[in-house]
Amino acid sequence: MLSVHRVGLGLWHETAALEISFLRLLPDGADPIEINGRVMLVDNARETVKDGVIRGIRSTDTPQGTISSRLKHLPSLHLYPDPYLLGFKMLFPIFPEPEINLEVGTDIEVELVGNAKLPDDLAPVPQIPFVEHEAELERDLTNLPERTLTKKGREADVVNIVFAGSRDDLEKAFTVAGWHQSGSISTRSVTRQFYSFLSRTSYATAPMSTQLLAGRKPDLALEKVFQSHEKRNHMRIWSLEDTWEGLPLWASAAVRETGATFSFRHKGFVHHVSEDLDEEQETIVRDLAVAGCVDSIGMIVRPVGHVLRNATGEYFRTDGSMTIVRVKPCESSAGEPAGASYKNGSWAYRYLRRQILTVRSDLIRSNCIYGMFELVRSVTGVVRQKHLRRAHEFQRNGCDGTSICQGGEPTPKANQEFPAIGVANVRGVVGATPGGYRFIDSDSNQIQAASCCVALEN
Repeated sequence: MLSVHRVGLGLWHETAALEISFLRLLPDGADPIEINGRVMLVDNARETVKDGVIRGIRSTDTPQGTISSRLKHLPSLHLYPDPYLLGFKMLFPIFPEPEINLEVGTDIEVELVGNAKLPDDLAPVPQIPFVEHEAELERDLTNLPERTLTKKGREADVVNIVFAGSRDDLEKAFTVAGWHQSGSISTRSVTRQFYSFLSRTSYATAPMSTQLLAGRKPDLALEKVFQSHEKRNHMRIWSLEDTWEGLPLWASAAVRETGATFSFRHKGFVHHVSEDLDEEQETIVRDLAVAGCVDSIGMIVRPVGHVLRNATGEYFRTDGSMTIVRVKPCESSAGEPAGASYKNGSWAYRYLRRQILTVRSDLIRSNCIYGMFELVRSVTGVVRQKHLRRAHEFQRNGCDGTSICQGGEPTPKANQEFPAIGVANVRGVVGATPGGYRFIDSDSNQIQAASCCVALEN
């Protein structure tokens, strides 16, 4: 542990910081291996990581904190105390915990700063056996839908994992791996979800939106969180009529959520998903394998598009593969239940810290200059997201000549050199068609129609 900066009462620091260095690996039955590693990511955490330093949150960087600082500028007959400001603080007395608390079992990704020398006699990592008779299983899953649907019939997540095993083994496997069953939607759950949003804490059994597979609701809805309301791994699992080698089959759609915002368009909170869908498959296999619940794994390639959109318009990438996981009774004990949120110090200590941090934040940020800075930052974020969405529209991976460009994006400039996938050598794009673009063939110098999206350099 190289350095630690606590918030304390907030007199010196608004945010906490923690720097950890990893100096050696301890393989079983071998000498230690010297390394130089630093933290790259804390999975599903509120904290961010920059240059190997874990940086905590600012307690006043919340919706209620922002509104509170803006209410100071409302006209009032009483300069102090302001009745509007006091009333708002009485309605929302929630103050997130600013200290960093990494509990046992926290998933941390570490990157090597320099090369590490491995001994020649280092034992190889044990590999998970591959599924046998994979071709037979692929024939049984031929008619399995590729996507789940919302209640309104819009395509949502990709069916990317199939489990083989009993329901009891499947539920115990995810329990041991630290996953939790999603709760149902109720007044209590909505209230708790709103509280976790304001306090920037996790909700281990938060309800999930309903998705359908072949017209059916999922039999299991599981999620894995750490201490963030915005980030979680979640999956929906459906039972299948087919069996394989006497074992029940379960189809699932897994995705990783990386953020959450309130959407007026969707009339509620919308979670942003990770662009890399294949990474979520690897995460689930890793979690179950570490828990000792995996008997064998396999892979089936399906004709799924490489760049897709979900029901809320988020883009994600996939190589089209579907992971097969054969579960077994777990070798490890059951995982720890979801505990209460971490609280530092007594109630009086936290109350004093809250007042100090609030006054400090108001002195720095309750002015028109910082308000303009926040506005510019927000507008920049919106513009950046728009450009990313536009880039995804054009830069599609693995175009096979049958996909159609969607979104009504502007036509690229003509007389530019663009590479094309699956069509011809393109000299320039001159117009749009219902199925793609009209382009200039550099060989014949004639305008032709492309039924495939053109991949652009710029």
